[in-house]
Amino acid sequence: MKKFESWEMDQYRLYLLGHLRDHHFPQFEDSKYIEQRTEAAYDTYVANALEGKSVSVAHELAMRTLLEGTFISRWDVIMQVIEEDLWLRIPEDSREQWAELFLELRFINSILDEYEVNGDFLERGSYPSLKTALLGEMTEILDGYGL
Repeated sequence: MKKFESWEMDQYRLYLLGHLRDHHFPQFEDSKYIEQRTEAAYDTYVANALEGKSVSVAHELAMRTLLEGTFISRWDVIMQVIEEDLWLRIPEDSREQWAELFLELRFINSILDEYEVNGDFLERGSYPSLKTALLGEMTEILDGYGL
């Protein structure tokens, strides 16, 4: 039996897929995660609408449910360091490739693990020290490549 899907559910699913893809979250490949998160967002929307909240408020609360834990990815953190501090050393057309390269390196991931970088990391106050540690490692790598 085919499950009923509303227009809103389709919109939440598409938005989530785009967000996960654009920010390089590993959940992009996890269809079960996507379905669970989409259903939770839709349920939040319906519950708030039934409580009498406006459509825009119900939608905003649903979007918070949809994106919970996926606000900032490891890739976002690396790209932010590149764009804020290494923009003179890394040409604009190769920044995404460098970010992907950095994310494949064990010692970069060790730093990200040490600071427990996850989807809501920037809510914490430890970003400046994380940025300093990453910048040091990334600069050494670039020095090795002569950039």
